[in-house]
This record gives sequence, C-alpha cells and structure tokens, in this order.
Amino acid sequence: MYHHPEMWRELEGAIDAIDAETYRTKISKEKTMLGRKLFSPSDLNAAFREELWARGWEKPERFNFLMSADEELSRELIKLPFDEQKARRDLEELETYSGFNEADFSKNRVSLEVQFGKYSFVQFDIFVKHAANYMQDKIDLGIEIVPMKRMEQEMSSGPPAYEKHLHEILRQGRVFPPVPLILVGVEP
Repeated sequence: MYHHPEMWRELEGAIDAIDAETYRTKISKEKTMLGRKLFSPSDLNAAFREELWARGWEKPERFNFLMSADEELSRELIKLPFDEQKARRDLEELETYSGFNEADFSKNRVSLEVQFGKYSFVQFDIFVKHAANYMQDKIDLGIEIVPMKRMEQEMSSGPPAYEKHLHEILRQGRVFPPVPLILVGVEP
C-alpha cells in the first residue's frame, strides 16, 4: 500500500470485479450439507486468475530443486542452482528426487497466493512458498487471499478462514511469519 499503491488498487479492483454468487456452482455431497449449492473453489480460483492476469499479474517462474534423504547432501544441493544440482547428481550417481515450488501470481517482486482449497495449504504458502522466495531475495512481499469465515461456511469442508489464520499469525508472535505478509479475507 505504501511502495506500490497502484498494485493495491489493482488487487482491490480484481476482488471487487468478482461476483462470488456467480460461482456458487458446487452441489454438496456431504451429509451435513447434502444438495446445497456451495461456492466452488476451482471456479473462484479461475475467476481470480482471469481478473489478475488482466491486470498484469503473471504466473511466476517455477522453482525446481533436487532433494535427498541425506542431510549433508541436501545442505549442499540447496546452495546450488538447479542445473548444477542435476550435474552433481548425474556425475556422482546420487539418489535424489525432483521437487518444485510455484506461486499463483507475481508482479514487481510481490508474490500472491489465492487459497480456497484446504486450510493447511495456507501455512504451506506462507512458510514454504512466500518465506523461501523472500529468503532467496525473489520477492519483497507475500499476499495470501482466503475466504472470510462467513464465506467458508458456504463451502465444502476444509477451506481456510481468514479469522483462523489471522489468529495463528498473531499467536506466533513477532518472528513469524518470516516474510512481510498481507493476509486478505474476502466474502461475497
């Protein structure tokens, strides 16, 4: 809001442009909500993608890496670019596994995640995606968009709720999350 007020206005514009009621397309199969029309996480994510791409937000580059059960090897690989990780693996015939992290959107060193899926993915976004990108000097700020509790109650079980994640961030104290972060709650 301070360094890039135009980006904040873009984000507000994207949120305002989405009529959530249009995406109440999922018919519940859960016992407690059987037959009810609920908000569809995948349809809402697609709406955010369309609105944000139209405003110049992009799909960021995928961050590939190799991982190993060997702690010493893992510490060494983390310090190397991906091509050098692969070269070392191939030269020494090391047992490694491929992995990657990828944010939903980015623009001007800001990473943005839209999370209408499972609540546990918010913690993954904050502590793995945003934090790793911040520590590797790829971003200056992470933004996480989640539904407010009133909206979450109109979704299948499992989505995040703004109020819960705000509570968890505040409960962690001043050292967590280890990245400048804006948590945004949305509702229809």
